Amino acid sequence: MIPVLIGLGVLIGGALLVAKWDDVKNWLRDFIPKLKAAWKKVREFVPYGARIFGDLIVEGADYLVKIAHKLYYQEDGQWIEETTTRKIPESEVPPAIRDKVYAQQKEEDITEEIEEELGLEV
Repeated sequence: MIPVLIGLGVLIGGALLVAKWDDVKNWLRDFIPKLKAAWKKVREFVPYGARIFGDLIVEGADYLVKIAHKLYYQEDGQWIEETTTRKIPESEVPPAIRDKVYAQQKEEDITEEIEEELGLEV
Protein backbone atom coordinates (compact mmCIF):
# COMPACT_ATOMS: atom_id res chain seq x y z
CA MET A 1 0.00 0.00 0.00
CA ILE A 2 2.83 2.43 0.84
CA PRO A 3 4.53 2.03 -2.60
CA VAL A 4 1.19 2.81 -4.26
CA LEU A 5 0.82 5.98 -2.19
CA ILE A 6 4.39 7.03 -2.98
CA GLY A 7 3.79 6.40 -6.69
CA LEU A 8 0.57 8.35 -6.59
CA GLY A 9 2.30 11.25 -4.83
CA VAL A 10 5.07 11.31 -7.44
CA LEU A 11 2.51 11.22 -10.25
CA ILE A 12 0.46 14.09 -8.79
CA GLY A 13 3.58 16.10 -8.01
CA GLY A 14 4.88 15.59 -11.55
CA ALA A 15 1.56 16.67 -13.04
CA LEU A 16 1.54 19.83 -10.93
CA LEU A 17 5.14 20.58 -11.88
CA VAL A 18 4.34 20.25 -15.59
CA ALA A 19 1.20 22.36 -15.25
CA LYS A 20 3.02 25.17 -13.45
CA TRP A 21 6.39 24.88 -15.27
CA ASP A 22 6.49 28.52 -16.44
CA ASP A 23 5.84 29.74 -12.91
CA VAL A 24 8.58 27.44 -11.59
CA LYS A 25 11.08 28.78 -14.16
CA ASN A 26 10.24 32.39 -13.34
CA TRP A 27 10.55 31.71 -9.62
CA LEU A 28 13.95 30.07 -10.12
CA ARG A 29 15.20 32.99 -12.25
CA ASP A 30 14.31 35.35 -9.41
CA PHE A 31 15.41 33.12 -6.54
CA ILE A 32 18.84 31.92 -7.73
CA PRO A 33 20.50 35.40 -7.85
CA LYS A 34 19.14 36.11 -4.36
CA LEU A 35 20.49 32.76 -3.15
CA LYS A 36 23.93 33.52 -4.62
CA ALA A 37 24.03 36.97 -3.01
CA ALA A 38 22.99 35.60 0.38
CA TRP A 39 25.55 32.79 0.18
CA LYS A 40 28.31 35.27 -0.67
CA LYS A 41 27.49 37.26 2.49
CA VAL A 42 27.41 34.31 4.92
CA ARG A 43 30.01 32.01 3.30
CA GLU A 44 32.96 33.27 5.34
CA PHE A 45 31.13 32.60 8.63
CA VAL A 46 30.21 29.00 7.76
CA PRO A 47 32.49 26.10 8.82
CA TYR A 48 34.72 24.77 6.06
CA GLY A 49 32.90 21.44 5.64
CA ALA A 50 29.57 23.18 5.19
CA ARG A 51 31.11 25.64 2.70
CA ILE A 52 31.79 22.79 0.31
CA PHE A 53 28.14 21.75 0.34
CA GLY A 54 26.95 25.35 0.09
CA ASP A 55 29.22 25.99 -2.90
CA LEU A 56 27.92 22.83 -4.58
CA ILE A 57 24.32 23.88 -4.01
CA VAL A 58 24.91 27.38 -5.39
CA GLU A 59 26.81 25.98 -8.40
CA GLY A 60 24.05 23.47 -9.09
CA ALA A 61 21.37 26.13 -8.78
CA ASP A 62 23.28 28.39 -11.15
CA TYR A 63 23.59 25.55 -13.65
CA LEU A 64 19.88 24.89 -13.33
CA VAL A 65 18.89 28.29 -14.73
CA LYS A 66 21.27 28.31 -17.69
CA ILE A 67 19.74 27.69 -21.09
CA ALA A 68 21.67 25.38 -23.37
CA HIS A 69 22.30 27.03 -26.71
CA LYS A 70 25.00 27.17 -29.35
CA LEU A 71 26.63 30.44 -30.30
CA TYR A 72 28.89 30.65 -33.36
CA TYR A 73 31.29 33.50 -34.05
CA GLN A 74 34.71 34.19 -35.49
CA GLU A 75 37.58 35.53 -33.40
CA ASP A 76 41.11 36.15 -34.69
CA GLY A 77 40.44 34.03 -37.77
CA GLN A 78 39.24 31.03 -35.75
CA TRP A 79 35.65 29.88 -35.50
CA ILE A 80 34.18 29.58 -32.00
CA GLU A 81 31.20 27.43 -31.02
CA GLU A 82 30.13 28.43 -27.53
CA THR A 83 28.08 26.19 -25.34
CA THR A 84 31.01 25.50 -23.22
CA THR A 85 33.62 27.37 -25.22
CA ARG A 86 35.75 25.38 -27.64
CA LYS A 87 37.62 26.26 -30.81
CA ILE A 88 36.45 24.41 -33.89
CA PRO A 89 37.67 24.16 -37.49
CA GLU A 90 35.81 26.13 -40.11
CA SER A 91 34.41 22.93 -41.62
CA GLU A 92 32.35 22.27 -38.45
CA VAL A 93 30.54 25.62 -38.60
CA PRO A 94 27.13 25.29 -40.30
CA PRO A 95 27.36 26.62 -43.88
CA ALA A 96 24.47 29.08 -43.43
CA ILE A 97 26.26 30.78 -40.54
CA ARG A 98 29.61 30.78 -42.36
CA ASP A 99 27.99 32.39 -45.43
CA LYS A 100 26.36 35.14 -43.34
CA VAL A 101 29.64 36.02 -41.64
CA TYR A 102 31.58 36.14 -44.88
CA ALA A 103 28.85 38.15 -46.64
CA GLN A 104 28.50 40.75 -43.88
CA GLN A 105 31.96 40.77 -42.23
CA LYS A 106 30.30 42.26 -39.16
CA GLU A 107 28.29 41.01 -36.22
CA GLU A 108 24.98 39.54 -37.27
CA ASP A 109 21.98 38.56 -35.13
CA ILE A 110 21.11 34.99 -36.08
CA THR A 111 18.95 34.20 -33.06
CA GLU A 112 15.81 33.56 -35.10
CA GLU A 113 17.53 31.15 -37.49
CA ILE A 114 19.08 29.18 -34.63
CA GLU A 115 15.75 29.08 -32.76
CA GLU A 116 14.09 27.62 -35.85
CA GLU A 117 16.92 25.15 -36.46
CA LEU A 118 17.01 23.88 -32.88
CA GLY A 119 13.31 24.23 -32.18
CA LEU A 120 14.03 26.29 -29.06
CA GLU A 121 13.13 29.79 -27.94
CA VAL A 122 15.65 32.18 -26.40
